[in-house]
Order: sequence, then C-alpha cells, then structure tokens
Amino acid sequence: MLSPESRRLWAWPVAIGVLSLSGLLSALVSDHWGDVWSWVALGLPVLVMAWFSWRPERTA
Repeated sequence: MLSPESRRLWAWPVAIGVLSLSGLLSALVSDHWGDVWSWVALGLPVLVMAWFSWRPERTA
C-alpha cells in the first residue's frame, strides 16, 4: 500500500492524467459533446501548467 504522503503526492498528477486520457478517448470516439469534452479535458491541464509556470516564485 501507498503511504499517506505518497497518496497526497500522486493524487493530482494521477487526476490530471485520467482527465487527459478521457479527453483523448473522447476526441477519438465521440461527436459534438465528445468534442466539447475533449477540448475541456485537454485544455485544463494546459491551463494548470501555465498557471504554475507563470506564478511568481515564493521565497522560503
């Protein structure tokens, strides 16, 4: 089993991976609403990465 620290560390990366996978599969097999979902599901990880890359660094 994973320790609580490992679960806390890997929770968001796994969630973003599942979101991306659902967006990719939706883009491949669905029409209209699937296309909308694929845009949302694939755009959200890009927005998260942009947020964390443009956020000012915190000093310790």
